[in-house]
Amino acid sequence: MTQSGFSKLSTGKLLLAAAVIAIVSGAAVGMSVGYVIHYSAPTTREFYLFDGSLPFNDEPRPQGFGYPHDIFVPDRITVNKGDHVLIHYVNIEDIAEDHNFMMESPYRFDAVVYDNASNLSGPVNGGKGAVLGTHLNVDTVVLGQGQNATITFNASWAGVFPYRCTFHQPTMTGYLVVIG
Repeated sequence: MTQSGFSKLSTGKLLLAAAVIAIVSGAAVGMSVGYVIHYSAPTTREFYLFDGSLPFNDEPRPQGFGYPHDIFVPDRITVNKGDHVLIHYVNIEDIAEDHNFMMESPYRFDAVVYDNASNLSGPVNGGKGAVLGTHLNVDTVVLGQGQNATITFNASWAGVFPYRCTFHQPTMTGYLVVIG
């Protein structure tokens, strides 16, 4: 009978090999868990959101066709559960066209809507324009051409939640991604 490869090794060498394997595999598991489980203290996440236009001419629109060409820029906002979210939304249209910002349930937000800052002589509210309205615990806010709004809420639910301009569907839709 011949001896197996392991029986030829001393106990010390076997223990050393087992320790090296345990350290390497433990480090690999620890690194992978670090990517899956994300620990961070809640913080304020600030974003700038604009309306944009896709680069195509959709006129003339045949009956039952002709999707709007407006989009949100950016079309995805990613935060951690527990974060305070601050969105500066600006209607940058060069023509008189309204847009709105609507979030799906369960999210509601507070918003302050400001007048077109370029219509003013001198800085008002840090260049945001005169306050047109304050809206508390709402799901929709409407902005006219050149107006802007600050939208605030806490990211209390994890998941993916759409936000949209109901005037320009289906293209003007974005997504709030809450990790946690």
